[in-house]
Amino acid sequence: MSQMKRKMLPALAVATTLAGFSGAVHAADPWVVEANDSEIEFKGTQLGAEFEGEFKSFTAEIVFSPDDLAGSSVEVLIDIASVDTENGDRDSQIVSPDWFDAAQWPTAKFATKSFSEIAPGKYEAVADLTIRDVTREVTLPFDLEIKGNEAEAKGTVTINRTDFGVGQGQWADTSQVGDPVTIEIEIEAKRP
Repeated sequence: MSQMKRKMLPALAVATTLAGFSGAVHAADPWVVEANDSEIEFKGTQLGAEFEGEFKSFTAEIVFSPDDLAGSSVEVLIDIASVDTENGDRDSQIVSPDWFDAAQWPTAKFATKSFSEIAPGKYEAVADLTIRDVTREVTLPFDLEIKGNEAEAKGTVTINRTDFGVGQGQWADTSQVGDPVTIEIEIEAKRP
């Protein structure tokens, strides 16, 4: 074996080991949402009074690591028909063609494009939010706590419903039902 090869082999071995170690440590991990302990809630106003609701059914595909934000991604599909505001009349209106039109667009979709760390345990997700047939970019700030194989994320973002065509015809007027809607997420997940 030539002297040059003998010098290169240890360097190559170290580089290969570091690359493998780096990949193992920094690769984003898949997470499984604990559905019974997770919530997607919202707050709006009707005739000046605040009301709250939640979507009781959603699925999420999460791959996330604070050490690999570029390789992290989240996609959430929300079942619009699972809405619950504890008011049957309002719930039936929300899924109607004038509002979410759940028969034509049964799910809303949140799909991340990028993550950034703002401070320890605090992040922002830039994502495409699709409601009805409208997609808009939103920024969701969230707090994240990871303990072992368990994680909890909490975040809040405010959108304008009319930006997504939610509220057609007479309901496009925001005097009866306010335009801003605050969405609050609380997600608990585990590594499989």
